[in-house]
Amino acid sequence: MRRTLLLGTLLASSFVWAQKNPDLEKAQQLLAQRKYPDALKALEAAEKKGGLDRDSFLTLLESKGLALASTNKLEAAELAFRAVLGVDPRRELSGKYAGAVNKPIDAAKAWLKDNGPISIVALDPGVSAGRVKQVSLAVKNDPQAVVKAVKFYVKMDGGSWKPNDAALVNGAASLDTDADAVEWWAELQDASKNQVAFLGSALKPIRNTAPAPVAVAPPPAPEKKPEPEPVKAEPAPAPRADAAVTTTTPSVSGTRIAGYALLGAGVIALGVGTYFGITSSGQFAAIQADNVPGANQVDLFARDQARIQNATLANVFLISGAAVAAGGAVLWFLGAPDAPVAVVPMGPTGLAVTGRF
Repeated sequence: MRRTLLLGTLLASSFVWAQKNPDLEKAQQLLAQRKYPDALKALEAAEKKGGLDRDSFLTLLESKGLALASTNKLEAAELAFRAVLGVDPRRELSGKYAGAVNKPIDAAKAWLKDNGPISIVALDPGVSAGRVKQVSLAVKNDPQAVVKAVKFYVKMDGGSWKPNDAALVNGAASLDTDADAVEWWAELQDASKNQVAFLGSALKPIRNTAPAPVAVAPPPAPEKKPEPEPVKAEPAPAPRADAAVTTTTPSVSGTRIAGYALLGAGVIALGVGTYFGITSSGQFAAIQADNVPGANQVDLFARDQARIQNATLANVFLISGAAVAAGGAVLWFLGAPDAPVAVVPMGPTGLAVTGRF
């Protein structure tokens, strides 16, 4: 169990830190020092490099809006804040900054009410001969044309997840499949392969199945001629009343032991995720309380970045913990031992079989 927990923790940590971008981290440091022109250069380098996870991408866009507004480039700052709210309309921007930064933020929020955020929907699958031949999605709303590419993750007939890149044409993307049942989810990206949005997930995938083919009525069966009655066989002799009792005993289940270990690891990971989530909420409340006229905005910004990192860790541990716990539950269920089976004679003409089959 200890080894399983350590492995889960290392995987979760490597996922978080693998998405870090040195230019983005440099930009955060320059923003804290109020070196806005230099911060803009670092942000442009991070954006050009691309490959950011969704949380890092949102941090980049928000930092860009802050740096532009602080250098009096209010129109460009509004576009950056529009991109933030278009990707995540629930992201808290009001009350975090003071001065000229709030003007483009308010304008971006008004724009969002009129245009709405990015919206993606799954389309009906393509089916033929009782099999799913194609899965697809459509981008219903993307007023700033942020989404440029799609990566499908597909599992066919209970196999393993496989990633597949797909082009976005006229707001739609599709992937050819060939299976009785298909599970899938999709990651939508911008031109630099930064994560913009998701449709479904590995834990809650979209499931497509094809309707069963219409059955064709069989031709009428030919009339059968009467057959002679079979000769009755003599009944087999009844077992003796003192016949031996036959039993089988259950075997020890190693699968159930592994299930207990994974369940424990999942519960601990969920606890760690809950801790980071509570910490992030407390940090946000403290930032809101300290954001009064004359407050140190640089310090508030740095504290907010730490809050976002804790929120990201909370999401990773909660998702990882749920997945590990679910796997443990499956192993525990599959590893249930069989109950003993016994054959017991019941008088001179019968016997009883007891147990679970």
